[in-house]
This record gives sequence, C-alpha cells and structure tokens, in this order.
Amino acid sequence: MATREFILTVLVLYSSAASLVLAQNETTYLRELPSGRKLLCNRCPPGFHLRTHCTETQPTVCQPCDVGFYTAYWNYISDCLPCNWCSSDQVVAQECTRSSNRVCECKEGFYRDSHFSNICRPHTVCPSGYGVKEKGTPNSDTVCEDCKSGYYSAGQPGNTQCVPHTECRSEEKLLFHGTNCVDNMCVTCNSITDDGWVKLINQPFIEIFKNHNTRKLHRFIRFLTRSRDGRVYRCVTDHYPIQLLQQWLSEATEQQISSLPKQLHEFGLKNLATNMEQRIKRIQDEVHLCRNTLV
Repeated sequence: MATREFILTVLVLYSSAASLVLAQNETTYLRELPSGRKLLCNRCPPGFHLRTHCTETQPTVCQPCDVGFYTAYWNYISDCLPCNWCSSDQVVAQECTRSSNRVCECKEGFYRDSHFSNICRPHTVCPSGYGVKEKGTPNSDTVCEDCKSGYYSAGQPGNTQCVPHTECRSEEKLLFHGTNCVDNMCVTCNSITDDGWVKLINQPFIEIFKNHNTRKLHRFIRFLTRSRDGRVYRCVTDHYPIQLLQQWLSEATEQQISSLPKQLHEFGLKNLATNMEQRIKRIQDEVHLCRNTLV
C-alpha cells in the first residue's frame, strides 16, 4: 500500500511539474520559490521590465522603460536595455522607443562593412579611366568598370560614367585623341584664338598629372603652387594636391605653362616632362598654323 501511495505522489508531482513546463510560453516564465514550490509567472511586455516577481498572492509587477531604454520582447529582466547611438558616419533610420532599439544606417557616401556590421566605410571613388557600374548604397560599395576603347570617364568624382568620345564636327580638327580618362579634343582656329591655347590644354594636363600621381609629383605641385610672395594656393583638402594644380592652371600664363616641362625635368619627373613638352609643342604648332591661316 505504501509503495502504491508513493508512486501516486510521484505521478502527481510529475504531472504538476509537467503542466507548469507546458504552460510556459512567450508571455510566462517558471519561477521557483525558496520553499521549492514552482510558480508560473507572467512576463513583462515589450517596453517594460520586471519590478517585482510574482508570488503566491501577487502577480508580476512591471515598470515602463525610461526614455533612451527599451525591451523588444516579453521578458523578466530587471533593467531595460540602453538604445544604441548612431556614429558620425551614420544617420537615424528609426528612432529609439520603449519597445525598439534605435536603428542606424550609413549616411550618404558610406556603406556598411559586411565583416563589421557597425562600421561604415566611404564608398569607393572610381579612379580616372573608370566609371560607376553600380552606385553605392548604405549596404553596398560602389562597383567600378574600366572604360573600354572609345569611351572615357566623365562626371564628378564618385559619380563618373563611361561615355563615348566626342566626334569632331566637319569644321573642327582633332587636336588630341581621347583616352579612357579624357575626351577627344576638337578645335577650330577660332576657338584657339578666342579662348587661348592655355585654356584648351588645362583639362588634358590635369588628366596627365592624375595618371602620374606620386609623392614626388605631390611635392612638385606644392613647389609649383607656392607664389613668389610666399602665398600658397589653398584647396578644400590638403590630401588632394590635384585641386591645388587645378587652381594654379586656371590662373597660369602661357609663359608659366611653357616652363612646366623644364621644371618637371629638373624635379626628376622626366617621363611626365616629355609628355607635357610634346603636347605643348603640338598645340603651339597648331596656334602658328591658325594664325597664318587667319591672316
């Protein structure tokens, strides 16, 4: 008889424990009292945290999360979680609430690094001779493509596109063939005499300098852009000397441009000096030819 009662007691206890376990779900949890008795307590809903556990006579007491804190799930934690803060490279996509964390995404010009989910990196700027194949998004980097033969990269840095070389019109002459970096240069004698050859040659010169982007060239540009009175041409950022060169070229005279090959050669940039010298000679020959034609 004693054995039978013992078995019945075990079955009752097992049945009660099993019922408590099965009764647990997203909104409840199992709590063991100091006496060893187990209670099925209500969890706190999202936006709240546990203030007091339930007892045999009192239900669970919950408290709302303070501003800047949240809980996203039914819970019985003693404190709400602090909301994330967006970094300087991010913008707020969804504000923090009592029941949801703040959601940040990379700001314009940046993308989320897949290996480090909280780090935003600048979109790749396609180099000279390349165009944007796929524009970058907050979750993906820019994809660049090499401009094929007959095309060149045009547009602002970060948004260049591969476009066809311009075809010279019947009244124009092809002065310089285009590359994957620069367009064909088509001129007429009137455009040369009206605009001046310095203005016409500025953009090709910029592209030539970009393709010889070295520390030695950067030092030369800083030397070149320092005027006689010691004033230095300023640009948006010291990390991009080409901007200094663009500013200098926009104000340079024919004599200053003509002196560039000699200065480059003295600075040890012989290949660049030869390239520049050939181009200057080519356009000066065209200037003389046009002057004889227009006389």
